[in-house]
Amino acid sequence: MTAPKKQKKDPYKLFLRITVALAVVSLISLGVFLACNAWVDSDYRAIVEDIHQQNIDNEQAFNVELEALRASAAQAEPTGETTIVDLPTWEATIEATNWRIEDEGKAGLENTYTITVSNSSLCEGGLMLVNGWHPVPDFFSTDNLISIGAQSRFKIPVQDATVTIFPSAYTALEAMYNDATAAGMTDYIVREAFRTNETQTQYFTDRMDSLSSKYSGNILIEEAKKTVNYPGTSEFQSGLSFRLGLYNREDPAVAKQKFQETDQGKWITENSWKYGIIFRFPSDNYPNSQWEDKSYKTGVSVHLDLYRYVGKAHAAAMKILDMCQEEYMEFLIDHPHISIYENDVLRYEIVRINITDQDAYVLPVTSISSEYQASIDNLGAAVMAYTYGF
Repeated sequence: MTAPKKQKKDPYKLFLRITVALAVVSLISLGVFLACNAWVDSDYRAIVEDIHQQNIDNEQAFNVELEALRASAAQAEPTGETTIVDLPTWEATIEATNWRIEDEGKAGLENTYTITVSNSSLCEGGLMLVNGWHPVPDFFSTDNLISIGAQSRFKIPVQDATVTIFPSAYTALEAMYNDATAAGMTDYIVREAFRTNETQTQYFTDRMDSLSSKYSGNILIEEAKKTVNYPGTSEFQSGLSFRLGLYNREDPAVAKQKFQETDQGKWITENSWKYGIIFRFPSDNYPNSQWEDKSYKTGVSVHLDLYRYVGKAHAAAMKILDMCQEEYMEFLIDHPHISIYENDVLRYEIVRINITDQDAYVLPVTSISSEYQASIDNLGAAVMAYTYGF
């Protein structure tokens, strides 16, 4: 027997079946896609609608808040009343007199006119700071220095005719000397005042020479600075300072006394501020134990009977505040406009004005003040002090 023959598959029918199957799958996929797309679109529209509604709600809330702020601002429109800001004050009772310093804040000066002052003239005003960190400025001039002996016709005893000082300082020294002698104080002598840079350099060089066997280089310079100021940074170079002592031709023992332990020295130290003069370098128990050591500020710890003219307004402020000059300069930076009252009567007004490097400055003066004092502080400002009622 022979096996039956297999029938061949019709390729056309196979193709048709595959095509139909693919079409069905495509239709199903399309249906799924359309369904998903409709769902996503619906969800997207819902999200957009929520965001739109949230924006509307936020805008309404903002408008409500804005209207409330406007209403509040309208209620705070000018009513003629001003806000009072508490500003600091400082008080001290000195010889039964009440002194008070008031910070004037941003209050301006009233009834003013202007003056033009050269930068070199401002150096003579009294408040120029000279110490180890602040040398005499380049524009400093010695042209107006005067001889204390010649100016007073040697009524004020001096070491010699070369002892010189600026006129403002001389005027204060003369007034103080006259009152001291009227009070029975005698035997004063001005040992030293202005030093030239050449003289200061010689003192400094001599000091380095004396230390050269122990030190060298920068260490030698720093050691020398402990007792002698580097040239250009000595208070003696300000033209506003002087060193006092005692002298009696008939009694050499007078000159050997310690100045601050004598009645003459005590009188000067206690009263100098009234004439616009300060004891320049308070140090440990010097001039006496009642004074606070300020050497950490001044940089000078040696005992010097050195007095410095700063002007009555500034001397009064330093006395009230118990400050040395360095501390006072920092105080004026923080409080650039102050008034000083004596028993509730305005005596002085002080204003610190920032300046830039120039040859001359236009500065304000109050027309109701009896006198004014214009100074450079050597810290980037001019300081005006006005006196009232004298």
